[in-house]
Amino acid sequence: MKIEINTIRQLASDGKVNEGTELVDVRQAKITFDKLPSSLQELKAIDRSGENGRFLTLALLICAYKTWRPDDQNTCEAMMRELLNSPTVKDCYNNFTKEFVKDRMLQNGKWEYIADAYFDGAKSTNGYKPDLPLTITVKEFPYLPQTSTIYDVELSVDRIVIEFEGADTSRNISVYQDPVDRKWYVWSDTYKGLLADIREPEK
Repeated sequence: MKIEINTIRQLASDGKVNEGTELVDVRQAKITFDKLPSSLQELKAIDRSGENGRFLTLALLICAYKTWRPDDQNTCEAMMRELLNSPTVKDCYNNFTKEFVKDRMLQNGKWEYIADAYFDGAKSTNGYKPDLPLTITVKEFPYLPQTSTIYDVELSVDRIVIEFEGADTSRNISVYQDPVDRKWYVWSDTYKGLLADIREPEK
């Protein structure tokens, strides 16, 4: 796996400061996989404790979604537990999470293509077949992080954005670095955003 970081200029879109006119610098990460992690063990072998862990966390959530099958939900569940439940926030993944993911995956057969849609090169017109080697490109959101306090612990929460061809707008999740193990985790229920409806693939 390789991560390339660069800085891009984009229009501000926070809804507060001269929206559509102010240019800001944001960091963008291109993550290239020689092999996608497809088990809990493979996911845990990837270091999420460094500065780039914030970007990896979104990419690894997509990898977890890719393992979901109607006849095997356990792999995705185990990978999501690793990404959501931290030493500080221990109960983000629960039965509601499992049922929510199942409901969205079964809706319109979404499990067959939703994860693939976020890889570079995938679009509805090519059946969401990504380019090779498999890459995911994400970027940080300006004007963050924000501070949130839970269990009397103050956390710094970032938002990571992914643009893709499956919808007219980008998708994002929020992430934070746990102060105990220094790994990055998905914040709260923001995992839901990547499971919203997208264009169905053309046959």
